[in-house]
Amino acid sequence: MRIIYFFFLFTASTFAQNNNQKLAYQYYINGDYDKAIIIYDELNTSRLAINTYSPYFISLCNVDKFPEAEKLAKKFYTKYPDRLNYLADIIISQFKRGYIKKSDYNLKRLYKKMTGQNSQTIQIANRFQSFNMYNQALEIYNRSQLINSNFQYDLQKAQLYAFLGEDKLMIDQYLDFLLRMPNQKKIVFTTIQRFLYNNGIKNENNYLLVKKSLLKMIKLYPKRVDFNEILIWFFMQDKKYKLALSQVISLDRRTNNALTNIYEIGETLLDLGKYKLAIEAFEYIIERGFNSNIYIDAQINRLYALTKSIEDKSKDVKIIDNKYSEVIAEVGVHRFSVLLLSNHAHFKAFFLNDLKSATKILEEVMKIKLIDRLDLAECKIQYADVMLLSGNIWDALLFYSQVENDFKQHPIGHKAKFKRAEIAYFQGDFTWAQAQLDVLKSSTSKLISNDAMKLSLLITDNYDLDTIDIPMMQFARADLLSFQKKYEVALLSYDSILDNFKGHDLSDEIYYRKANIYLANNDLDNYIEMLELIVKEYSYDILIDDALFDLAKIYDYKLNNDEKAREYYQQLILNYQGSIFVSEARERFRILRGDNLINN
Repeated sequence: MRIIYFFFLFTASTFAQNNNQKLAYQYYINGDYDKAIIIYDELNTSRLAINTYSPYFISLCNVDKFPEAEKLAKKFYTKYPDRLNYLADIIISQFKRGYIKKSDYNLKRLYKKMTGQNSQTIQIANRFQSFNMYNQALEIYNRSQLINSNFQYDLQKAQLYAFLGEDKLMIDQYLDFLLRMPNQKKIVFTTIQRFLYNNGIKNENNYLLVKKSLLKMIKLYPKRVDFNEILIWFFMQDKKYKLALSQVISLDRRTNNALTNIYEIGETLLDLGKYKLAIEAFEYIIERGFNSNIYIDAQINRLYALTKSIEDKSKDVKIIDNKYSEVIAEVGVHRFSVLLLSNHAHFKAFFLNDLKSATKILEEVMKIKLIDRLDLAECKIQYADVMLLSGNIWDALLFYSQVENDFKQHPIGHKAKFKRAEIAYFQGDFTWAQAQLDVLKSSTSKLISNDAMKLSLLITDNYDLDTIDIPMMQFARADLLSFQKKYEVALLSYDSILDNFKGHDLSDEIYYRKANIYLANNDLDNYIEMLELIVKEYSYDILIDDALFDLAKIYDYKLNNDEKAREYYQQLILNYQGSIFVSEARERFRILRGDNLINN
């Protein structure tokens, strides 16, 4: 009977103790440290409970009861002298009380007792780190590595350097980590990128620091490709595109294995509109010879970049057309050269106005055996463009429709759908066009989505069923004439709207369209006049930031008038801070003003 009574008493006691532990822990989690301490005091009166120690100790520290915390840690360390985490807590308690000599003395005792075991090292260092004792945590890692070199703690130490504000040491530590662990390049890339753009804002000092550290590592380990790749990526991030290209070409000359990297940078430069540098990248690949598996693609992109950088149409277009013919003769006509042939057809149609040759090329290309479905779809869109250019609207609609039906959920299908909506707009069927554009606004292709939103906004802002629609109908027809390069007729049509519907909402759009026609014909005086008219008369309208940015660029890059370029960049920066052009405008303004010339 006594045994049964004792059993029930023991069970009840255990149950109550468990409940108290849970309640104390809940108080600890909620930050009610004083309440947690009362219960933990009771639980540890009769015996020392290891499973309650850590929340008990932290609770005492969090309410600044460091003498009690030290006393608790000493009790446990006396009972368990092999467990150095208790000795670490004694050090923490003393350090937080300001007893630096005592904490230093015990820290030396801790160093002597360390075994270099990985779990022990991390546990003690993390404990110091959790109490913001970063130097002590750092020293634990350093001494552990001296005892046992099998374990390295580069990432942990780099994080501690970051907490200490030792940015250079942090970067050096990450690069040391990469030196030992080349397969962990992604971690280093991500961390450096986060460091360069602290809180989303570019930090110039951080850029200089990373640059110096990288150059130092490359000098020490010239054969390490990963350091070179990070430096190339770094230059691209910093918009030092020429430096990036020079570095990757230098890497290929040393390793004979960086053509793909050069090609990728070339494509990025194309997207950024840096055509001269892109040409340099692709020409380097081409010079390496036809054996390269990206040779044809490099030729295609080089010709595209040359087309985009045309300055003197009377000379350049003939030279580029001859280059197309030379490359096609070299690589041949087959399914791998479809894009090259399609681009040549586009060039013939839109730059030489040779619609007959363009049509013939595309018709032959579409008959190539085993042609890729996507390549065929792209050719059909090019063919439809040529048909629209020549006035065969129904043929254009037929080919656009084929691509849309074959690739309903693919970006190329969305592109064809947008082209059909654009034709509806040209023909004045604004309601149907708007319905298609509403669908395309959510396209996975950012380019198509942006084009759809732009055209949709044009229709929404300027077409109202309750008012006269003649100006909008005439404007759409003028846009078609402009697309077909019937520039003189298009200009007359735009001017007719300005004369007959003075003050119409389309006025700024018309001036912007006229400006682009003048630019296409290299008539820079009239181009500038149209843009300046928008800036002066339509500063409240949607195209004002486009006009300012275009003016700044023409003075910056074409006319080499730094003063005028700065003037327009500054207007954009100060008055239209929400514009998508502000970031680039600010960078160009600072360069033209002379800021950071040493860095650049």
